[in-house]
Formats: sequence, structure tokens, C-alpha cells
Amino acid sequence: MPIHRYAKVLLLAPPIGSALIGILGLLVGVGLLCGRGKSEKQMLDNADRHTSVPGSAPVTTPTDMQPRRSVVTPALASLAQKRGKKAGVVPDKVMFQKPIASDQLEFLTDYAGRSANEVVHEPELRNLVGNAVPYAPFHLGLDMPLPDAIESMLAQSSIPVAVREDRYVMITGTRGPNGRGRAFLWIDTHDGLVLGGIFFYPSNGEPTPTLTIFSRQLNQPSLRMSQLPTAFAQDLNQWTALVGVPPITTRYFINASSEKRVLAHDEDFCKRESGMAAPTSAACRQMNAEAAHIDLVASHFLSQTNYASNSTMRMVTATTIPSAIQGR
Repeated sequence: MPIHRYAKVLLLAPPIGSALIGILGLLVGVGLLCGRGKSEKQMLDNADRHTSVPGSAPVTTPTDMQPRRSVVTPALASLAQKRGKKAGVVPDKVMFQKPIASDQLEFLTDYAGRSANEVVHEPELRNLVGNAVPYAPFHLGLDMPLPDAIESMLAQSSIPVAVREDRYVMITGTRGPNGRGRAFLWIDTHDGLVLGGIFFYPSNGEPTPTLTIFSRQLNQPSLRMSQLPTAFAQDLNQWTALVGVPPITTRYFINASSEKRVLAHDEDFCKRESGMAAPTSAACRQMNAEAAHIDLVASHFLSQTNYASNSTMRMVTATTIPSAIQGR
């Protein structure tokens, strides 16, 4: 039927025309809403993966990728706010693989007060390090197996072993007499959980300083700090304050598959802690933005190095990064 006949029908039968026009308008409106919702969801998913910031233009990779103080751009503020909201949700704790029987860890509580360099050569502790630390290459000035890296730092430390509640053990290592590097081995002797960590200042152009946590008992492709045991988070906070680790720094996690991933900041620095004064809104917003910025830089760096456990700037090929993660 020619189009002018359709027009004639609509003119001669107004009720039919009105109904058809209404249906057409409804379909167009639904389509627009669905498209907008899909676009917004995609943007949030991208931000949540810490891989890009919507609307940012690509630029060449800077020679120095170390995190610097963030400017609270709209994109970073949005990401920081989204991350802060997640911090208010009770997270799903991760399940550790192959926990160690508690009777095999009882020897650790006897180390209380003894120096790390005194106990590091004990056969039982060396076996524990070999079984619980991923045998992955780690770059600490030069490449070495991760168990060797942490043993070398424990062997140079005179810091006493700390035991809390006759259960949680923290053994601290150092990197040379004048080095700023620190390491730890944390064990829950009741639940059979072992986590280690190394903090140091890479100097080859990659993000710096870095805190790398690792365990052969976890194999998640992604991890947030709040998913780790609460007791570990408490002891880690005390440890970082003791050895001088910045409260916001690049954090990685090396899993059982020897993959290095970002250990995402999901703390909300605007949240008032029990017994502490509420932080100022400007200061905590800046800290949230700084944490979001650091995670973005670290995530992009790892994607450039294929998540290698010994990733360095030398592995990075010519590529681009979103201009928003420079933030300067």
C-alpha cells in the first residue's frame, strides 16, 4: 500500500493513529533507556576493573610510572566514590586452599621474642616457606625465586618474632642494613593459613614503592584487601606502621599460579573508625582518589607485563595509557 494511503487511514481514524503513534513512542523510549543503562553499566564495569577511565584519550607511556599525588578529577572522584561504597558492604572472604594442620605449626609460637635471623635457618621454618610461598621468580634488584627472596630478608633481620593471642605469628625481615625494604611472614597457627609480603622501592621506572603479598594457598585472579582474613588485616596495619610502609601504596598479590595482580584498595578513608575522630571530608576524598589512582596505574602496568611475578619496566613494550591515570 502506498505511503499516502497509510496517512489517509491515520487521518480518517484518529483513535487508531493516536494508538499507533503512542506505541511507536513507547518503543523508542524503551530503546533509549536500555541503551543508556547498558552504556552506564559498561563504564562502571571498566572502572571496577581498574583498567580505564571513560572518556580519556590515549597518550604515550610516561617514562616514570610511579604514583604521584592525585588531582581529584571527576573520573577519579567517581571511581573513588564507587570503591568507597563497596567498602561498606561485607565482603566475601576468600577460601584458602590446603590449610596446614595446626599441630604442624605449633613450633612457631616457641619463636616468640627470638630474632628473625636466628629462626630463619630452622628446618621446620624453611620447609614451611618452601610449601607456603609460591615458587615464582621475583625481581628484588635481580630475579630470584620468591622463597629465596623472603629468606634472604629474614636472614638480615634482628627484629623479634611477634606472637599474638598464642596464635598469630609475624616474622619480619629487612633488606640490608640501610635498605628501606621490609618483608614478613604471617601465620595463623590455628587455621593453618600462611601469607607473606615484601615491601621495597623499585627503581626501574615502574610504580614505586610497592607492597607485594603472596600465598600458595590462594589462586584467585583478582583480590581485594577486605577479602583477606580480618586478623591478617589487623596485624598488617600494625606491621606497616612499625616498619614505615606508607598507608596508601601500590599493592600486588602473587597467587599460586605465579600471577601478579593488583591487591585493590577497597577501604573507605572517609569512614569513621571506632574511637577515632572523623576525617575531614577534603582529606579523605583526596585519600580515596589517591588509592583509586594508584590502583589504575598498577593495573595498567601489570597488563603491559602480562602479570608476570617478576614484572619490571623493561618488560613494557611501546603502548599507551589513559591520560586520566597520569592525573597531572
